[in-house]
Amino acid sequence: MIVHQLIYCSRNKMPGDDRAQLNNLREILSTSQRNNARDGITGYLIFDKSWFVQILEGDRAKVSETYTRIARDARHGMSTVMNTRDVAERSFPEWTMGGVMRSVDVQEIYLSHGFGGPVDPTKVKWEKLFALALDLNEFERTRRSAHKQAS
Repeated sequence: MIVHQLIYCSRNKMPGDDRAQLNNLREILSTSQRNNARDGITGYLIFDKSWFVQILEGDRAKVSETYTRIARDARHGMSTVMNTRDVAERSFPEWTMGGVMRSVDVQEIYLSHGFGGPVDPTKVKWEKLFALALDLNEFERTRRSAHKQAS
């Protein structure tokens, strides 16, 4: 089965301090997980306080509908599709929407991809952001696995 992938970036328009941002991000992820489970979409969200970078994957029509809904959301500004492509399999099959807010825990991963400061997706090729998402996803998968083994 062919899977359609779309990667976009958008400017964060959510008001508030770090705690409010984290609460808003949790709300976005929760809503995304519910909607994406219904629509058969998987993906990953990178949030770097100023920008969202998201990879959506699934049926072409459902991915397009989802992106259109996101682009109209007042929490997103300057929404821009960075790339679309068809792939043989999902890159984030375990997530109806996984995601990470930049923190000390994942700073080493950002540094390994050359992001010492803020991520400005308007100045970076989509492939670099996609590779960052894959590594952040792997970090989260490893952390969850270790947590399950410790329980």
